[in-house]
Amino acid sequence: MISNEDLIRMHLINGLGRKTISKILRYMESKNIEVSSFSEVLKLLSDMKLKRLKIDEEKIEKEASIIFECCEKSKIKIIGLYDEIYPCKFRLIEDKPLLLYADGDLELLNQENNIAIVGTRTPSQEGYEISSILSEKLTEEDCCIVSGFASGCDEAAHYGCLQAKGRTIAIIPSGHLNVSKQNRSLYNMIILNKGCIISESPPLAKADKYSFIDRNRLIAAVSEGVIVIEGGLRGGTSHMVNFAKEYKKPVAYTTNLCKITGQNLTFKDIDIIDSFEGLVKFRNKSCNKILDKAISQ
Repeated sequence: MISNEDLIRMHLINGLGRKTISKILRYMESKNIEVSSFSEVLKLLSDMKLKRLKIDEEKIEKEASIIFECCEKSKIKIIGLYDEIYPCKFRLIEDKPLLLYADGDLELLNQENNIAIVGTRTPSQEGYEISSILSEKLTEEDCCIVSGFASGCDEAAHYGCLQAKGRTIAIIPSGHLNVSKQNRSLYNMIILNKGCIISESPPLAKADKYSFIDRNRLIAAVSEGVIVIEGGLRGGTSHMVNFAKEYKKPVAYTTNLCKITGQNLTFKDIDIIDSFEGLVKFRNKSCNKILDKAISQ
């Protein structure tokens, strides 16, 4: 249909975003249009008379070459929507990523025992410890821990999994070569322990406010269930909860979150984890939901 290289070039066109590109790809599929070069892509865009596009071919090619070179040098895999190795869970969501950049074991994304642990970047000491402890316990229960590689609750979740000698998935809002220096050691530990780090952004890209929200939808999509340590009622983690509900993934809050926010322990469609037994029960509920779906199909 279209090469990964040309998908990258399309993302570099000023005025052409992911959702518009998705519409173009659906149009191409409906018309059985195949393109073998970027010049054919540009001709198609011209024929479609898309407005507000600013196409600087020389600049696009220069930026694309930098991306290709960085990926090759750093051994970062480029996975496109039409690749056989494209993660199956992402195919199930409407706003699916068109391109992924991956370091580590991509097959972890297809496992059916992924549990996300997320929360604020500025947790209480208790919240940080709870995130790490729950992650460690779930790892002992044969789960792969998914989180967003941010400081605070996310960081604690990744470290808890690694402490239990597990493999963890980090979905990052920036490019792989633009993670902060303070997180570089965590990055290396995840890869050395055969985990996986993925992003929708090319290696040198900086994170922006939209990439954090975009990252959250991927965390929810690849996980069987989502546990919120602190946060969740407002801010970035609230987007995670909304995505999880949209994808019909179970969501759990900790009693720590309830205490800090002053919320009642009764939530509609949300579990409350107040013990290791409750944690394991949530794990079984989340993973069994996937099994039930597979059996019904």
